[in-house]
Amino acid sequence: MKYSAIIISTLTILLLSCTKEPSLLSNTNPATSVSPKPNTNSPALKSILVDASKDGGGWWFPQGPATGFSATNPHQGTALADYFRNLGYQVDELPRGAIITSELLDKYSKVIRPSAFFSYSAEEIKAYTSFLNRSSSLLLVSDHMMYTVNDQLSASLGLMFEGVYEGPITSFQPHAITSGVTSLNYIAGSVLKSWDPSKITVLGYQTTGIAAMGIVHHPSSRIFFIGDVNGIEQVPQPFISNLNNWLFQ
Repeated sequence: MKYSAIIISTLTILLLSCTKEPSLLSNTNPATSVSPKPNTNSPALKSILVDASKDGGGWWFPQGPATGFSATNPHQGTALADYFRNLGYQVDELPRGAIITSELLDKYSKVIRPSAFFSYSAEEIKAYTSFLNRSSSLLLVSDHMMYTVNDQLSASLGLMFEGVYEGPITSFQPHAITSGVTSLNYIAGSVLKSWDPSKITVLGYQTTGIAAMGIVHHPSSRIFFIGDVNGIEQVPQPFISNLNNWLFQ
């Protein structure tokens, strides 16, 4: 799921792009979904949890409530998940409607959180706080704000996303993550409204000059954020390789 300032262009993207799910706000019955079953009771260094439990379609489309959510069937997140699997990671993908708990997150040290279009509970945010208070890694991905508001997990980290923007990221700050990267597709994503420079380092700017990706400084964990999900699902290189080396190694 997933702008330009021109309304006609925005509508064209939403209607014609196969990378956006038309039924953003359809939730699902967790009973029809299959949750991952990690192999151990302690964080596995080679395991990644994809928290697509609040996904509005950016990760799971074309799957939906009528079909259930299966990691083995094609969906927009398949290529990115398979990239990490091919590097030797066990990648477990949470279906929409799953509940985040400390017991679940305790089994992982690495999480990819695709854009959230449904609310986290207070207990789920507490579980994430506990996860980040140990040595963990989080790839937090936002998306456009047309059908939703800034999610609680992003807000808890000082990330206030807004708007609907398109056009590639072409301006980068020097960093291991941006080394060799000249452009990243940005397919109707959000950008940072404001941020505290002492807590957040912006590494990339969308073509309009607005902050689109960067790092959240955390005393225990590594956190990278970006405001668009569809662009990274295309596994752009060398960006994804750099990100893996910095965030998950």
